[in-house]
Amino acid sequence: MKIAAIVSLALCALPAGSMADKPKVTRTMVEAMEKSVDGRLQNLFAPDSAEIVGVTQGAYISGYGAVFMSEVNLAPAPGISPFHPTVKPDEIKRTHDKKVERIAALRNTMRDILVDTAASLDSVPPDEQVALGISLFYWTWENRDGLPAQIVMHAPKKLLLQAKAGTADKGAIVSEEF
Repeated sequence: MKIAAIVSLALCALPAGSMADKPKVTRTMVEAMEKSVDGRLQNLFAPDSAEIVGVTQGAYISGYGAVFMSEVNLAPAPGISPFHPTVKPDEIKRTHDKKVERIAALRNTMRDILVDTAASLDSVPPDEQVALGISLFYWTWENRDGLPAQIVMHAPKKLLLQAKAGTADKGAIVSEEF
């Protein structure tokens, strides 16, 4: 009885509408976006596809927005193994050149993914962010000159919806590289 009274008092002390004001971003919504991101990245360079390392992970952070993270190998190449004990200089150059060539397409696809994700996440408030971070996979033998380790893009949902409607430029999406 005492516990019920305490819980009742605690609920009464909450500001009016605080529970109703919270957006209802469900795990199902986030999972649908995770799968969508994986599919878009997997098919980016078909039939010579990029390789998704693991699966995209997403989360909704109340007050910030939706965040999605993935890891991609833009140009899968054989690693060192008993069947491929050394990597030849031409393989190193070919892998590097392919990754450099594909970075621009990855950036464009990331912008498109953000715009489409914002349009699909109805219950994320317009002032909150939608963010996508892609970590790039590299073998230890790879030449990483001119290649980022990670690309992170984000923008407020309302800006992304404006870009989808054609009233804002996708170039306004914040992009950071590390």
